[in-house]
Amino acid sequence: MGQERRVEDVREDVGEGAVAAPESRRHRPASELRFAKATPPVAFDPTRLPISLLPPGMLTDELRTWLWQVVDASLFAAHDAADRWTANLGRPALKRVWSSPPIGGEPDRMPEDVAEVLEGWFSLVEPSDVYAFLETVHDSLEAPLQARFAAAINAALERGLSDHRFVMRRLMPIASKADVTAIDRALAACKSAHWADVEALLVEALARLGAKPEPDTRGAIQEAIRAVQTAAFALTKEPYFDLEDALQDLEKRGHVDKPLKAAYAGLFLYVSGARKTTTDDARLIVVMCASFVSHLAARL
Repeated sequence: MGQERRVEDVREDVGEGAVAAPESRRHRPASELRFAKATPPVAFDPTRLPISLLPPGMLTDELRTWLWQVVDASLFAAHDAADRWTANLGRPALKRVWSSPPIGGEPDRMPEDVAEVLEGWFSLVEPSDVYAFLETVHDSLEAPLQARFAAAINAALERGLSDHRFVMRRLMPIASKADVTAIDRALAACKSAHWADVEALLVEALARLGAKPEPDTRGAIQEAIRAVQTAAFALTKEPYFDLEDALQDLEKRGHVDKPLKAAYAGLFLYVSGARKTTTDDARLIVVMCASFVSHLAARL
């Protein structure tokens, strides 16, 4: 995503009006950055259009602003403006955010103007860094505040037409409430059935889908399919060579009907071929496998 160029005015001994060459900052840690007033944009930037005019999924400047407001309220807004800088230095959650990836600052060298430094960094970096930072903030907060933070971030993401949501403590390319519900239901079904191995495979599939900076789409699909095979074994106590073998046996035993079996087999064959898998492929398979696990757990 194109970002607005920012240039610091430098007037030393070279004369009035001299301007330093812009320096690339996108991949520098926030602990090394200082931000001056931005110059007006010199080129068309689609991320500055109103969200209603953009295709879904883009991390626009407007959406970044909404997301930062949630971060600001969670990390900084609890203090009065008069003592905000000095009070921030003693906050454990903020220290954890500062010293953890993707910021990676030294805990004992956090600047007094840390809020401004982080906000400037947040406005410039790649979307994957934004999502990783939001996960770090979530994990750094006290446990009672984490669910509230995730809900507020999800509300901002939904408002901004983002294709990401917090699921299982991680930001993933899953935006549908129905998909989130299917995953939650599958994990709950695994707990009820005491299918710890199946649950672990689903969690691993979700972790790979939410990997930063890019989802591990092939790994997410493989782990999700392994979850279905493991669930089939837990249900029938029969080992299976592959998913097709499991589906055939499940059909014979009356656990799935023929149309459902054909639908799953065809889809798995499509995405597990030689072609490059996409994030949408992985999301679809993970959600379908989660639903299938719920179905099998209900057959106990």
